Amino acid sequence: MFPKMPTATNVFVVNIHKDSGNAWMTAWALQGLINQQAAEVYLINNPWDREPLVSCGKPFEELRQLAGTNAGLRTLFQKYQGRVKKMFVYDPDKDWTWYLALMSAAQQDGIPVTESIRNDLMSEFDWKGDVEDFRNKWKNRIEAYDWALLKLMPNCTRQVVFATGNRRDNPKAERIGNPITDYAVASKGFVFWLDFETERVEVQKIFRTPGYGVGTSLMGYCSTGDGGNLVANPYGIGYVVSELYANGSFWSSFPNKTYKQSPGKAVKAEPGKIYAHIMWSDGDNLEFDQNPIFKFWHDPARGKIPVATPLSPTLQELNSPLLDWYYSKMTDNDELMAGPTGVQYIFIRDFKDSLFPAWCRLNRAWCEDAGFRVARIWIAPNPSVKYSTYMSTCGFDGLLGEGWTIKAGFPPKIDTWGAWDENELYKQFTMVKPDPKKPVFCGFTCTVEGFYQGDHGYSAIKRQIDRIEAAYPGRYVFLLPKDQFATIKAYYNTEMPEVAGRPGSDVGLTTPVNKGDGEFTIIDRDGTRCWRVAKRNSPIYFYMDVGDQFRPKPGQTLAIELDYLDVGSGEVTLEYDSTDIRTTLGGAYKQYPYSLRRANKGQWQKAQFFVKDAGFGGSQNGGADFRFCNRGDDLFIRAVRVRRMGN
Repeated sequence: MFPKMPTATNVFVVNIHKDSGNAWMTAWALQGLINQQAAEVYLINNPWDREPLVSCGKPFEELRQLAGTNAGLRTLFQKYQGRVKKMFVYDPDKDWTWYLALMSAAQQDGIPVTESIRNDLMSEFDWKGDVEDFRNKWKNRIEAYDWALLKLMPNCTRQVVFATGNRRDNPKAERIGNPITDYAVASKGFVFWLDFETERVEVQKIFRTPGYGVGTSLMGYCSTGDGGNLVANPYGIGYVVSELYANGSFWSSFPNKTYKQSPGKAVKAEPGKIYAHIMWSDGDNLEFDQNPIFKFWHDPARGKIPVATPLSPTLQELNSPLLDWYYSKMTDNDELMAGPTGVQYIFIRDFKDSLFPAWCRLNRAWCEDAGFRVARIWIAPNPSVKYSTYMSTCGFDGLLGEGWTIKAGFPPKIDTWGAWDENELYKQFTMVKPDPKKPVFCGFTCTVEGFYQGDHGYSAIKRQIDRIEAAYPGRYVFLLPKDQFATIKAYYNTEMPEVAGRPGSDVGLTTPVNKGDGEFTIIDRDGTRCWRVAKRNSPIYFYMDVGDQFRPKPGQTLAIELDYLDVGSGEVTLEYDSTDIRTTLGGAYKQYPYSLRRANKGQWQKAQFFVKDAGFGGSQNGGADFRFCNRGDDLFIRAVRVRRMGN
């Protein structure tokens, strides 16, 4: 799925931490150029970059640093100047000249440089290669990228495409690129920076390039942040956020690997208790996996409380040593899971419909091979065909976010509430109330950025767990997500044989919608209390919500019974939330093949509907599981029952 660099026997390390921003940019590009042939250069961008290198076991040699300004770049250039055949001069104030210089250099054994860096390198090392000046070659970025699409795109990989902005640490500082640059050069990917709103047409020109599609990753981080999905997903391109991910050309040279985690273990769920998970945010971002989350895992409090860590499944191929490190450091209170939405970060709603099933297959394979049993779902309207496709094919033990769902054929899905810092986490704890009649299941997502102060994120979480325990002893049971989902499955797999509902006396059934297209009234009809669904010119529905504990098993036959008064005329049809994703809105409103026809006999009658593919995940309006459609005179209902009929 991703370009892999050839491995190298000898690895040379250069520290560029104290170089200028423009020197960093050229050093990253030079690293990528060298590593195209063999991944033998590793750059120290931050002090903590050394530990992963040591941990991976690859022998390395740190080059002796030159003295003076931009010592890291100059040290690297001193050793590899013979590999550099050309320099491309760019203007830091015309960002498009940098990106086109970068791509041209990747394809022509060159490096992008500012005028001053070019002069310094040529003067100090007597370098005699060719120089091409890109500073005034195009009037604007649109003209520049049109040229790049014509001249450079034919030689770019279709596996990855990069959107990486050149940032400033403050308004007066020089522009600084991103360390993902080395991997962009090594992979010969198309690299650009455009406004995904005002310059969307040009971005779409790039994404329409033949060869991009399911499996292509948009790397870096675009101008609209997460909103890059709105433009990329309709072309089948998924996001792998990664602009500050460093040494990608080196880490990609390691062998791909697959992993396993142990299954979840259920605990006995009791009424009056809250069973909750806690997870970190942003694990889909390679930079977070490599930096803040990596640093969090050094907190001595880790392992004392159950907390899940989302990581990108792409690490299997892009950085298997980092995934090795996480697996090797795991305790019984750690779980590795997928961030949104799995192998790539996508908006499920916006992904191209015709390509989505292929993406789902890709997602399942990658997440299974990473050993991840849980993921965070993202922007998946329910009901919808794509929601049902994702849920029925993902293979996860459970999903986090966007509401509570227990549905046959789907993994359980529960809410997870965001917390910016530890004080907000405690506030979120207190907002969830126990239910004396049943257990409550929920979760909390701690934002890495907000908890990053001092890198002791686990210590902050533990303080708030201790605090809630002191305030409300025994209220909370904190579990890893996989254990929470095992507990949910055990609790809801009860063999309750029947649920029924009558006006004012519901046993496992409720009538959640009493407005819009689901209005009804409760009346007495000849001494019988019943629901009245009035006649309308357009169809009107009577919705029923089945209690979650009556969870049908996949393929189990259910009898849905309707006690109705046979008066008047008109059809009554059943539409139920099914596991048949080929039907309306991903199975949410599957119509039973036969209709009930009233004969005006004036007697209470019983109608039965037998279904084998009930999902009952609350996908209909108001969270209902099935509905009766009245297409005639007033409909009077005195009872509704759902019974298990076996498999």
